[in-house]
Amino acid sequence: MTSTTAQPTPKRRRDRAAREREILAAAERIFGERGYQGTSMDDVAAAVGVSKPLIYQYYGSKDGLFLACLARLRAQLLETVSDAVLAATDVEDALYAGFVAWFQFLDDHPQAWSVLIDEGMLATTPTAGPMAAATDEVRAAFIELISAMVRLNLPPTREVDPDEIEILAQSISGATERLAIWRTRITDPPTPQKVAQTLKDLLWQGLKTLSTT
Repeated sequence: MTSTTAQPTPKRRRDRAAREREILAAAERIFGERGYQGTSMDDVAAAVGVSKPLIYQYYGSKDGLFLACLARLRAQLLETVSDAVLAATDVEDALYAGFVAWFQFLDDHPQAWSVLIDEGMLATTPTAGPMAAATDEVRAAFIELISAMVRLNLPPTREVDPDEIEILAQSISGATERLAIWRTRITDPPTPQKVAQTLKDLLWQGLKTLSTT
């Protein structure tokens, strides 16, 4: 008789996926706290409770582990911001919601800034090229999201100036990065909502002017 009982998912596959999440979470925290130079594979292995050879098996090297952390954080951050923007009711609300999501993500992942886009950390990394390229991808994706919001604010009859939109998007991206750095360096930072509201109010005046000229 043929059994109709569902076959369980192979335990090894489930264990590896869970283990990889644990390794990346620990590596994100340790890289963020100690920097690239101050982190060893022994540190990460001890934090997770696995062998160092297992981490090498999964990621190949410390560079590979660092890049995996960057990729994980990049995907999480962009998904978080994109979801917030897409759920907004209008362009102004989308700008505010995107800023809140950005700053809240960094608050929820305290070491994310150091791992994700802190150029000072990357400067201490021996093979900074691929890592700098990975962080540039984060900026490029965020800037493209901002560019899309700026285009949505333009009236249909207004000619699109790509340079103008790029200047605005780069400026907004730079402002969010500087505010993120500032918030990590003070003891009592303003909430993500307050920062987002203030930044949105400042930028929205310019965007409204842009939409009517």
